Amino acid sequence: MYHRLSNAADREEMERVFGLKFKYPKLYSPNMIIDGMTESILSVITMQDSEHINYAIWGLMPDDYKEDWKIFQNGMNTLNINVAKLSSIKWMKNLLMFKRSLVLVSGFFTYFLKKGKLYPYYVSSVDQKPFCIAGIYSTLDDGFLSCSIITTKTDKFIANYHNLHNEKPLLIPSDVKDLWLSESTETDLVNDIIKNPPAMELRADPIAGEFFKKNIVYDSLLNPVYYEGIPGGNTSSKF
Repeated sequence: MYHRLSNAADREEMERVFGLKFKYPKLYSPNMIIDGMTESILSVITMQDSEHINYAIWGLMPDDYKEDWKIFQNGMNTLNINVAKLSSIKWMKNLLMFKRSLVLVSGFFTYFLKKGKLYPYYVSSVDQKPFCIAGIYSTLDDGFLSCSIITTKTDKFIANYHNLHNEKPLLIPSDVKDLWLSESTETDLVNDIIKNPPAMELRADPIAGEFFKKNIVYDSLLNPVYYEGIPGGNTSSKF
């Protein structure tokens, strides 16, 4: 499961990179570590409003859901949804066709287990710009949005730095984002994007172990560090 993300970019950079304005710009603030295990807000672009950057609660809940986020997440953790499961969950199965979204981040985190110790990695774009993770979303009873990131089977690059499970976030490059959000994109094309994810250049860097400690965040936390005996950082590839 991917339960932490990063969005360290300021509002001006977000709007410049994605070519859109925030619908509610004063509500945005960068967040180096977004912890999905507590109720958190993500920046998103949705099919419903592809002309603005909006906000959604991280952790998908059914359309028109009325109760608290925590109550639902205790029953079903929906920070990530593996695409293979979407069609088998009744209340989710239509969201991939009618409520696709893009979750805007500056990076995500993977974990490498070796000799009884867990090492965190920060995965970001080679150019260090924000990028998009595929998602689905819902509209709650109070009008707020909730969302989940979509995961697919991992690949060689991510597997080099993540050996806890075999899933990865589905990334959507800038030249595919309009297709992903368009209501006119046919089902076969959506499925092709999922089965054959477009290539993106990424880098993965090991970061300080303080990452695992709650409420410890400092400016250099995401900077590369060296650990003996595990894959090194500053590595780029396409996936």
